Amino acid sequence: MAAAKTTKKYYWLKLKRDFFKRHDIRIIEEMPNGKDYILFYLKLLLESIDHEGALRFNETIPYSEQMLSVITNTNIDLVRSAMRVFTQLKMVEILDDETIYMTEVQKMTGAETAWAQKKRLYRGKQEEDKARTLSSQCPPDVRQEIEKEKEIEKELDIVGTAVPKQPKRFKPPSVDEVRAYCRERKNMVDAEKFIDYYTSNGWKVGKNSMKDWKAAVRTWERNGYSNATPKEDVNWA
Repeated sequence: MAAAKTTKKYYWLKLKRDFFKRHDIRIIEEMPNGKDYILFYLKLLLESIDHEGALRFNETIPYSEQMLSVITNTNIDLVRSAMRVFTQLKMVEILDDETIYMTEVQKMTGAETAWAQKKRLYRGKQEEDKARTLSSQCPPDVRQEIEKEKEIEKELDIVGTAVPKQPKRFKPPSVDEVRAYCRERKNMVDAEKFIDYYTSNGWKVGKNSMKDWKAAVRTWERNGYSNATPKEDVNWA
């Protein structure tokens, strides 16, 4: 009769991101040799994960401190002092039969059989193949549109949604602004006459609304309008 096939199982230790922020771990880390204690503690956890947290040499012989020193490659004095600390902080329990029980291991252990691992990898590959097949079955023009949309989405993620630039609204200048500009250009344009003229016609150049009052000042300058009011309003600006 053929022997029953044993299913191999893989275990791993799951440490939370805040493991080193735990109060007990921080307390230990601040002790003399504290970092060595923590390394020893992690080694004990790893030794116990495939025995549901229990540590024994075999069913009849419990681990001694000397044995723990050997299997974890840790100094015997450090093992003694660390085990006292772990017991006081309830991180380790010594049961009646002298079994060492790692109290946290149930919450920190992950396990998966070899078959489950293969099945998970196989399913992942199936999903990838399915997505690739669906993509290849799309008509070329649809695929191109999808790719374009993806590129647009990437660009929007990087630079954000573009906001249309609003046209700048014309704001009539003050007499002081016109006077300062005329002084800058060293012309003889009368700032008050300029303001009065365009205020009276609603700031229009010909039939159009004015967009640039400085251009109008330059036009007055070119045409020699200083103290005089222009006879007719041509499209200067």
